[in-house]
This record gives sequence, C-alpha cells and structure tokens, in this order.
Amino acid sequence: MKITSFNVTDVGYHYIGLRVVAAMPTATREEQTQTISRSVLKFSRDKAIRLMLPEPKSNYESLGDKICQELAHFNFADPVRNKGYTLTDEGSRVLALLENKEFVELRRTMAAVHLRTYSNLFAVVHSHIALGGLLSPIVETGRQGDVQYIEGLLTPSFDGAAKTEAAQLLQQIDRDSPKALENALRERILDKAVPGLKLPIFRAMGDRLISLRLLNIMRVTNESGEFSKSYSPCTEGADNRRWHNSMEVTIPNYGHYTIYLSEPDMADRTTRGEFLAGVMTAFDALKSQAGYYDLPDVRDLVCQNLLIPEAAFDEGINALLDMKQPPVTLGLTYDRITGRRKPLVRARENTQIFNLITRA
Repeated sequence: MKITSFNVTDVGYHYIGLRVVAAMPTATREEQTQTISRSVLKFSRDKAIRLMLPEPKSNYESLGDKICQELAHFNFADPVRNKGYTLTDEGSRVLALLENKEFVELRRTMAAVHLRTYSNLFAVVHSHIALGGLLSPIVETGRQGDVQYIEGLLTPSFDGAAKTEAAQLLQQIDRDSPKALENALRERILDKAVPGLKLPIFRAMGDRLISLRLLNIMRVTNESGEFSKSYSPCTEGADNRRWHNSMEVTIPNYGHYTIYLSEPDMADRTTRGEFLAGVMTAFDALKSQAGYYDLPDVRDLVCQNLLIPEAAFDEGINALLDMKQPPVTLGLTYDRITGRRKPLVRARENTQIFNLITRA
C-alpha cells in the first residue's frame, strides 16, 4: 500500500487508538474516533507544555478516524458493520506489549508492520540506508540567484551533474523566492533518491519515522552551505555496531528484507561506557559557552557517530545521570527550544527539561 497522507505523525497516536478501542468495545465508531481525537489533542498539548513548545495548531478532529483506519491496515483492529472497531488477536498482543512495558518487542513490531504495510515508507528507509542519508539544502536568503552557490548545494547529491541540474532549476524557478528555490532543490533531490515521492508527504513521514526510531534528522554545514540531513541509524548489514540486531520482514512486491535495528541497551555497562565515550568525543568537537554544550548539538553528533536513534541518546543521558557519580550534568536556557531541537526530559518526582550539558 502506498499511503498518500501521513497525518498520523507520531506512532504514540496508534497506542492511544489501541487503548481507546480496547476500553470501548461496545461504543459506536463515531464515539471511538471522537474519543481518540480528544485523547490525541490532550497528549499533544501536554507534550507541548512539557517541552515548552508552541501549542498545537490542529484540533485533530479527523485524526481519530485516520488512526482507526491505520489500525485496520496493520491488522490490529477490525471495523464491524454499523458498529465500532474491535481489536484483533494481533492488536490485543500489541496492546499487551504496551501495557507490560515490553518496549523493545513493541518497537520491533511497529517497525515491521510499517515497513510491510506502506511501500513508500519502506522505500524511504531503504534508500536512506543505501545512500547513507539525504542532504536537503537550506537556501540562504540573498543567495538564491548565485549559480555557483546553488551548484554547491546540489553537489552532494548529483556530483558531476550538479552544474547542469542547477542551471535547469534556475531557469524554471522564481529566483526572488528562496523558499520556492529551496523546495525545488529538495524535490529534485528527493525524486532522485525515492522516485515519485512528494516533498510534503516526505516531511510528514519524517516525524513518523523518527518516532519509530528508523530515521534521524539533523542540521549539518559544509563548505557548500547548510543542509537538513536525514539518515537512518539502522543498517542493512554493513557498518553494524554491537547494538544492531537483525529483523526479517517480507515486503510485498520486494521479497525478503533484512534490516538491522539500532537497539542500544543503556542498562548494559559496556554499552553505557561506549556511549559516554561518544558524548566526550562530541564535547571535544563542539564549542562550549561558559563550559556548557548545546544538548541538541551533542545529541546530533553522538547519534550520527554511534548510529543510534535520537530517543536512545536521551535514554543514555538519563542512564548516566542515574549513576552514583554521574559523569555529566545538565542546565537549561530558555531560548533555542524548537520542535526539531527538543530538550531532554528527565522524569523523577517531578518532570524537568534540559537543553545544556557539560562534564560533571
């Protein structure tokens, strides 16, 4: 199936749907979907407040129906004629994994069902692993007419053909709009990597893939300019680390597919030690301000170097802080927090957030 709208941007929304359907087995479809929509709205508002992000603009009114449709696509729920949805045996198994906090198996199940169900999502993951990532240009205002600059932004993706691509694009695009040019560059790069996939759906899909721990997105700067780099912490066999574990999936119209999921166990002493070494290496590579480093920058660098998901970095820092003599300490500055540069959440007796980190 090629999904055409990734409105469900967080796999956590599916978990809300599973819980609501299980709790309301005799309710009508409308009652179930409205309850899911309200629950997702509360989940999103609470998350925004906790992370000091702007309140969600959407009211998520139509999302409950889309979540139920996806649960049916995944064979987690069945629509009953003139009634609501009921969980299948597989849906009940997944819900049990969630309730019993068997998160590793839960994440593997959700990753497998997404790869198996959506051909375009599989194509994005497969392409990112095969290519080593995608560099999507960020066009600097005032330089949109600079042919050499545009050629440089295309060079990582087109190498020897970058000059020709730049000339063709500049003939087609309104040079007065850096945003229009940026979108055109990204669409051309995306079409080369995943033919037929449109930019809006790729952007929405990115959030879902991050929540599935199949993709990371970071900012990078090189001699050509600034880019949004999307890459997978997973592998297909090359460049495996100790924490890469294989998962077999049968993909429709493709066949047998082996992906190595990045599943570092931060409770493991050896893994925690390698993670700490990665954090210290990032400190050496970054500039500090008053001794503190920007935590999202450290997260980006460590995730890229160790090939771990962004969420695993947060688990690693929390594991270091739980040690008797924590090797790092945290701080907070009230600016620089955005949806892509989220702070670290530390939940104990109360919940605190941090976006600065340094050696203890």
